Amino acid sequence: MDAVRRLRQMEKLLVAVAATLAVGTVGFRLILHEGWFQCFYRAVITSTLTGLDTVPSSNGARALSIVMVLAGLTIIAYAGAVIVEAIAGGVLTGVIAERRRRRAIHDLSEHYIICGYGRVGRRVAEEFRASGASFVVLDVNEEVLE
Repeated sequence: MDAVRRLRQMEKLLVAVAATLAVGTVGFRLILHEGWFQCFYRAVITSTLTGLDTVPSSNGARALSIVMVLAGLTIIAYAGAVIVEAIAGGVLTGVIAERRRRRAIHDLSEHYIICGYGRVGRRVAEEFRASGASFVVLDVNEEVLE
């Protein structure tokens, strides 16, 4: 469940970046009356803290730039915390492997289901593996499945 929480944090981070860029683009468009792409460029440059190539001409644009810089700082700090926590928690390796396994199971069709992976279940799995048959193993003991 902890991995799901971390993925939600990453989703929140992406939403925050998208919202910041959208608000910045629309704000610069309303204040400066520049083209959409120029406004998007200003929003990206300002929120990523890479600097402005020109100083905004009005106080409204300067105020929006300040808000964009603060939002950018907040997003960068949050991103750093999420990334460090994800790496420390193993989410990048564990969740990816889990998704791959679930996708492989979901894509199976016309397969066998082995209930229990004891002595007989392992033998059946070996036979299926040798013949190239698709199968899924179900067992209540996770240690046995690994």
